[in-house]
Amino acid sequence: MMHEQFTKTEIQKTADIFSTAEELTGNHFKLSSSDWKRFKYDVKTLQELNQNEISQDAFATLSKYTCQNESFDFGQRTFSFYKICLQDHNILRALKRDPDITFEGLLLYIAVHELIHIIRFSRFVTLFESNEHKKRDEEKIVHQVTSTILRPSSYFRDHVVLSCYEKYIDKM
Repeated sequence: MMHEQFTKTEIQKTADIFSTAEELTGNHFKLSSSDWKRFKYDVKTLQELNQNEISQDAFATLSKYTCQNESFDFGQRTFSFYKICLQDHNILRALKRDPDITFEGLLLYIAVHELIHIIRFSRFVTLFESNEHKKRDEEKIVHQVTSTILRPSSYFRDHVVLSCYEKYIDKM
């Protein structure tokens, strides 16, 4: 099944938006630029995803991989690597459905949200592998922190997105 994908311009905007999201999220968690090097992740759009990474429901999914660094003779040889899988088709469908939501606003929300997950998993605040109840609780917490980060930000002007997720939090 063919899904609508981001344009070249939207992909370029995505890189800028994730850079902004890193800055905002880093400020909230008091991370330096060198701290970000500990959180290993990559962002992929639909054209770069494997079939099993495509979702019909989410705006983004997060995959976790355990990697080995063969070049180390001592210390930690394994590390976690996260892959943020953007679901272009679901994001674009939401933008068509609600013209009050902007690409930049929705994607900044998604980016900050996924980066919060990565920080929390990497710091073992919560576990990546957990039951459905704990995953729902984690989503609620991450939505609340995302809102806390974005609400006062001058970068974020799309408060329609925040109100959509505040309704989602209330239902959890």
